[in-house]
Amino acid sequence: MVKENRSVSFWVFEIFLLVSLFLLLLGQTTAIFNYDLAVSFGMQESVEDVGEFGVQINRAFGVGDTLIYIPLIISSIIGLFLKKNWALITTAAVMGVSAYWATTSGFLLWFLVGVPGYNFIPGMVYWLFIALYIIFGVLGLLYLILWGDKLLV
Repeated sequence: MVKENRSVSFWVFEIFLLVSLFLLLLGQTTAIFNYDLAVSFGMQESVEDVGEFGVQINRAFGVGDTLIYIPLIISSIIGLFLKKNWALITTAAVMGVSAYWATTSGFLLWFLVGVPGYNFIPGMVYWLFIALYIIFGVLGLLYLILWGDKLLV
């Protein structure tokens, strides 16, 4: 059996996709069915911090992530591994959703400060996580546009 070498960029994308899949399943999908469990994992904010309205907003994001984002991630992981051309499209979609999702979440956190019933103040880790997803999403999309075919070699 011949050992197949994959590019560094392939592994960067695959690791990003796998980590994202794990985090989304743990935080977003779990929150749909058992919000308190997602809070206990540290993947969602408590009702005391975000209020009942905030919990439902978080759960709604969880549904969107579970129905759209997660299937795109899974198809990208599999498609890139199998060297399928269509995987470049699904991975580009994941990169776009990643940047959009992180941007929306960041501004939501910023705009909600001071809203009655909303008491959550995100720490530096939140802002770093959001910034990394925006940067990785945008740079990942640019990479796919310019050199995406290298992921399939």
